[in-house]
Amino acid sequence: MAIESTDEKRRIIIGIKKKLKLTKIQLQRVRTHNGTVGNERADALAKLAASKDQIDAEFGPSKAQVSLAKNGSCAIKPQPTNRLYGDFYYNQMLTSHGVFGVHQGRLFGKEGGCPCGELETIDHILLKCKILGEERDDWPKSWLQKDISDLVFHSPFKKGAIDILETLMSSRLTS
Repeated sequence: MAIESTDEKRRIIIGIKKKLKLTKIQLQRVRTHNGTVGNERADALAKLAASKDQIDAEFGPSKAQVSLAKNGSCAIKPQPTNRLYGDFYYNQMLTSHGVFGVHQGRLFGKEGGCPCGELETIDHILLKCKILGEERDDWPKSWLQKDISDLVFHSPFKKGAIDILETLMSSRLTS
C-alpha cells in the first residue's frame, strides 16, 4: 500500500498517512522473517496483541460480511466495530467463517449441508440443529427464538456457543 494511494477508506489509515506526510519518515517494504530488527519487533508486538482477549481497533464490515448479510448467511449484521476478540471459536461465531458447512462450501467447494439435512449456517448450528440439541438443553428457550446477532455478546450464550463450536471442530478433525 503506497502512501499516495487514494483508495483508502479506513479513517485510521488516512490519519496515519496524513501524519506521515508531515514528518521525514519514509516507509519501506521489507521482506518478512529475514532478521530485520524493526520488522521482527513488529511481528512480536502483533503476536502479543493477538494473544489478548480483546484488542481495540477501528474497522468497518468486510466486503464478505456485507455480501453475506445481504443474503442472510452471516450471523452478524455489518456494522462498524472497535473491538476484536482473541478467541478462535468466538471469532468464527462472529464472522461465520471456519467450520460451518456454508463457509466450507463457499471457500473450498465442499458440501455445505449439515448431517441433519439442513444448510449448515452458524444460526442453524447454534440454535436449530436437532443433532446438537443436547448441548442447548440448559439454555433458556427464549434464546432459541432470538436472532443470533442479539445473543453473541451475551456471556452465558457466548460460553455455550463456544462449547458447541469446539465440539463441532473436534468432531470434524477426527473424522
